[in-house]
Amino acid sequence: MVKPSVGVGMAVYNGEQYICQAIDSLLAQDYRNIELTISDNASTDKTQEICLDYMQKDKRVKYYRNIDNIGALANFGKVFELASGEYFMWASHDDYWKPNYISSCLKAFEKSSNIVLSGAECDCVDSRTGKLLFTDMGLSTVGLSPSGRFMHYKSILHNGRHQGGVFYGLHKRDVLQKVMPLQNVIASDHLLMFALCFQGEFATVNRKLMVKRMGGSSGSLKGISEAHGIKNPLLVYGTYLTREYMLDKVIFKSDKLKPLDKVWLVCWSLLHTFIVVCGRLWSIGYQKASSWF
Repeated sequence: MVKPSVGVGMAVYNGEQYICQAIDSLLAQDYRNIELTISDNASTDKTQEICLDYMQKDKRVKYYRNIDNIGALANFGKVFELASGEYFMWASHDDYWKPNYISSCLKAFEKSSNIVLSGAECDCVDSRTGKLLFTDMGLSTVGLSPSGRFMHYKSILHNGRHQGGVFYGLHKRDVLQKVMPLQNVIASDHLLMFALCFQGEFATVNRKLMVKRMGGSSGSLKGISEAHGIKNPLLVYGTYLTREYMLDKVIFKSDKLKPLDKVWLVCWSLLHTFIVVCGRLWSIGYQKASSWF
């Protein structure tokens, strides 16, 4: 029996500090039928030299370099198009995985034919100190309806312990293709995940098999917007408003919901976002007021 192929896509820019650990952990996976495709976004450090060296040593590594920096999101999209395989996973150059990550995620697909994305619990660590900050417990929507999957995902999105580790899990490539490309907005991964909610179920392996470094350009709206090449102030500082508008479009475009269900889900989503924003504003106001005393 031929084992399904897994395409791993790594979009990188100036990743020399951590990329060796990331690549080593991927090539050391106990599931061997993988191909690692790296798209270098015109790095100015030793990233190219490092990747070319790995490509010489292991034929499973494919390396491409952009002439100019096309932005992080465009590079994420490019690496998806370049990669091949029945399954696909994005890999950040500063994360790393235990040897049984891919095999465990593949096994999780056996639980249901409706599963389109499988990830694992993820330890989130400080990028400077390596100290454990918290564990992202992942997301499971197995057995839920399309609208139930949407609501469950949104309900945990802002709980402070969800960093999207499951986004970096294994996707069924043909299903992921249906919701691509990534939108050039902050929280584009959220929008893609919401669209995927209507396509099928998510599963999480209940073991800590991935480590994600927190910080760097992802630590602020300014850093994220610069990495993505987003200059429109509304898209930068009106993140919730922009995302909610685009979420409504995702809902109405879905062919998995009846018209009345779409209207109800849009209303629920708007209310949920309003509650979250009010909570954030109250928290900010409370912190400022506390500093006065």
